[in-house]
Amino acid sequence: MLKVKTLLAILCLLTSLYFPVQATMPQSPDFLQQYDSELQNLNAVSIFYKNSNSLWLNKQQLTNQAYDALDFIASAPRHGLNAEHYHLSTLRKIDPSENIEASQHFDVLLTDSLLVFIHDLAVGRLEAHVADPDWFIPQAEFDAVAFLQQALLSPHLKTQLNTLIPTSREYSKLTDALARYQDFVDQGGWPIIPEVSLLRPGDQNKNIPIIRARLAIEDRQSRDIATENLEQYDQSTEQAVRLFQKNHGLKIDGVIGSETHTELNVSAQDRVQQIKATLERKRWMPADLGSRYVQVNLASYTLSAVENNSEKLAMRVIVGKKYRQTPSFVSQISQLVVNPYWTVPYKLAVLDLLPKQQVDIDYFHLNEIRIFANVNGRRVELDPYLIDWQSLNKKNFPYTLRQEPGAHNALGVVKFLFPNPWSIYLHDSPHKELFNETKRNLSSGCIRVEDPLGFANFSLEDSKAHQNLLDIIHSKENKGMKLAEPLSIYVVYFTVSIDGDEVLFSPDSYQRDKNIIKELKIPKLL
Repeated sequence: MLKVKTLLAILCLLTSLYFPVQATMPQSPDFLQQYDSELQNLNAVSIFYKNSNSLWLNKQQLTNQAYDALDFIASAPRHGLNAEHYHLSTLRKIDPSENIEASQHFDVLLTDSLLVFIHDLAVGRLEAHVADPDWFIPQAEFDAVAFLQQALLSPHLKTQLNTLIPTSREYSKLTDALARYQDFVDQGGWPIIPEVSLLRPGDQNKNIPIIRARLAIEDRQSRDIATENLEQYDQSTEQAVRLFQKNHGLKIDGVIGSETHTELNVSAQDRVQQIKATLERKRWMPADLGSRYVQVNLASYTLSAVENNSEKLAMRVIVGKKYRQTPSFVSQISQLVVNPYWTVPYKLAVLDLLPKQQVDIDYFHLNEIRIFANVNGRRVELDPYLIDWQSLNKKNFPYTLRQEPGAHNALGVVKFLFPNPWSIYLHDSPHKELFNETKRNLSSGCIRVEDPLGFANFSLEDSKAHQNLLDIIHSKENKGMKLAEPLSIYVVYFTVSIDGDEVLFSPDSYQRDKNIIKELKIPKLL
């Protein structure tokens, strides 16, 4: 019996060698190996050619689905992506009707292009944590193969492909802004303004016409600036300057100083790259942020509280300094603490507070900062006036500092807690004047909020809780309050944002856009 089975196996092998598979039979995907150097994802492409040699052609002619796929890839620039990273010019040059080799090349290349583009559009072209090491918001998983397999079953492929485009109003407005600023680039950008001394409304200066022309290009409202004296810094020009300052995160004073001059001379091409980086970051975000959530934009120093796609609360915030940067992450606010104690982080204690105490022996006493030491396993409070502060430094500082609740407390009257690896939280601040600064990267990493009571009311989502909160504040009692439902918080970094119909540009104060802009220009090899 064993010999019979062996003979049959040999016969089958010889038959396959001498009677090759007919051309009409499904061809092995081995033919794809010749395109290995050209394809970005050979393994994914192979899945589509296990049972067929053609996905997009019928008798070497493009199908309707092929035209839909090409049109979709051609839309890549609208999303800040380079269509040439998806073989577009090569696909347009190939004539599938020329011969079998050309049709095969076109078909395989189109599959590869579409797979890569739909992935990049759905979740981002770059790996978020690599392009921005300070980005800790998880990037969604996306199976481009499964999506395309399902989409091809639909009679309307383009409709299925369009579902991948982020649906937020902000994303749509950013794509509109990108198209507009790309037009500025294509038309030659705007004039460079020569160095000028401080210009105030009413001044005369030969560069005023250049400034006016520069403003008129970018701002639709400034295009019809009328003036009797071309070189006079008149009222209509001042209004245009103030709007420019508002839209570029500058002090709104109508004075053209060094910072306003610098921003005026940022090129249209640089603005295009800034928008592209922001669109890429938007694609890294979860598709569904939830019905109620908070977003802190580190770049624009703002907080927005959203409910059912409507902004319910907006305020200014203070974020980490350049050398103590606040990362981008997601968490859930679970509780707030009223009249909080402030246990000073060790690094902050030795780098910030110790030097102040060494200069002024009354500093800790006046600011209600208590000193604790570990003595034989017990926490013991010490008298600040009995400690030789001059002998201490960051290498031998043995104490824990804690500030009492009250007017001097660095956390103000309330702080908001959410789990994260950096022990970052949102909190009030006694220094309200700092919220008037235009550059508000002033903290040691935590986020100070301008309107803590308004934010507490939104977080608690209970009308009775507001009075309860006020009562606790007035009692000066340290007490925690749990949220009825955890509130999602997204700490992000978008240097371009939308306010109504205005495009707002923020400085890249943390220098996190540079690498994204660089990497978006590089073809991707998977």
